[in-house]
Amino acid sequence: MDGKFRVLSLDGGGMRGLYTASLLHSLARLFDERFCTMDPDIGKSFDLICGTSTGSILACGLAAGVPIRSICNLYIEKGPLIFRTPKPGNSKFLLSIWLSRHLFKPAALPHILQESLDDVFKDLTLGELFHKRNIALCIPTIDAADHSSRVFKTPHFPDKHRDKNYKLSSICMASSAAPVFFPLSRMSNPDNEHQILHFVDGGLWANNPVMIALTEALQLAPRTHEIEILSVGTCDRPSGEPYTEQKPLWGLWQWQGGVKTLEMSLKAQSYGYNSMVKFLARSLSESGRRIEVVRLEEGAKSEKQYNSIGLDRADDEAIKTLINLAEKDASTVHSTTLTKKSSHDYDIVESIFKNMKALT
Repeated sequence: MDGKFRVLSLDGGGMRGLYTASLLHSLARLFDERFCTMDPDIGKSFDLICGTSTGSILACGLAAGVPIRSICNLYIEKGPLIFRTPKPGNSKFLLSIWLSRHLFKPAALPHILQESLDDVFKDLTLGELFHKRNIALCIPTIDAADHSSRVFKTPHFPDKHRDKNYKLSSICMASSAAPVFFPLSRMSNPDNEHQILHFVDGGLWANNPVMIALTEALQLAPRTHEIEILSVGTCDRPSGEPYTEQKPLWGLWQWQGGVKTLEMSLKAQSYGYNSMVKFLARSLSESGRRIEVVRLEEGAKSEKQYNSIGLDRADDEAIKTLINLAEKDASTVHSTTLTKKSSHDYDIVESIFKNMKALT
C-alpha cells in the first residue's frame, strides 16, 4: 500500500457507533463523488483495523466488506429494538424506576443484537475473513473468569492462530457486553466445545483501542513502511459536569448505579490513550521509524444535542442528532483538509479517502 501501513482504530460508545459509521460514510462521499451512489470499500484502505465494543461491530463489518450503508442501517433499524428502555435523563423519579427494574437484569436486549450480527456475518470466522480479505483485525474484550484483558485477532501472524475459528458475530458480542446494559457474553471455545467462556465489554480497558493498534502495527508492518493510524471516536458527550456546584459525597445514586462510572471511564480512556500514543509516535519517529496518528476532531455540541445522545439512546431524536453531527464533522474535516488550514496530519485523511476503492 504505497509504502504505508495504514491502521484504523474505532472507539466504543454503544448506540453512538452510528455517528462513527455515518462519519466514515460521509467522508467517503465528500472526497469522492462516486460514493454518492456506489459503496466504498473502506476496510480495504487499511492493513489493520482495531475496534472496541460498538467499534468492534464496525471494525468487523468494514474488514468483511459489509457496505457502510448496511452498517448504518443496522444501528438505525435495530438500535431502537435493542435499547427499548434507555436510561432516563435528570428525573430522579424516572431514574429510580429504571434502576429498580434493572437490579437483576440488563437494560438492553442482547438476543436482538446477536440475531442481527448472525444475519450480517453468518458463520464467517476470523480465519476465513483474513484468508478472504487479507485485512488484520484486533478486537479487545475481558475474560470474566479472571478479569484479564484479551484481544481477539485474525491469524495475521502464521504462528498465532488461537482465535481463527471464532465467529465474527461471537467476538462482537464479547467485546460489546457493556456492564448494566448487557449480560456477560457466553460462548464455547470452537476448538474445545467443553470449555465455556464468558466475556465483558473491552471498553473497560481499551475503549479507545489506539494503543493496541500501535502495538500490533509495530510488529506487523514491514520495517520499510511508514505507519499511519486514523483514530475515530463516537461523538463523546462534552467532558465533565458541574461537580463544583454539587456535594462531592457521591454514592450509588449520584453514580446512577454504575452507569455514570462507565461513561466517565470510556471518555477518560479515549482522551488518555490518544495522548499517550501521540507521544510514543513522536518518540519513535525521532528514532527513525515514521509514525503518524490522526484523531478526527469532533465539533462542539449544543445543549440540546448533548441531551439527545447517549450510550443507549436510540430514539428518532438521537438517531437524527448523531447523523447530523457526523455530517457536520465530516464537512469540517473535508473543508479543512482541502483548504490546508490544518497541519499536514490531515493529508493522511485526504490520501486515504481519495484513493479508496469501491466495493465489488
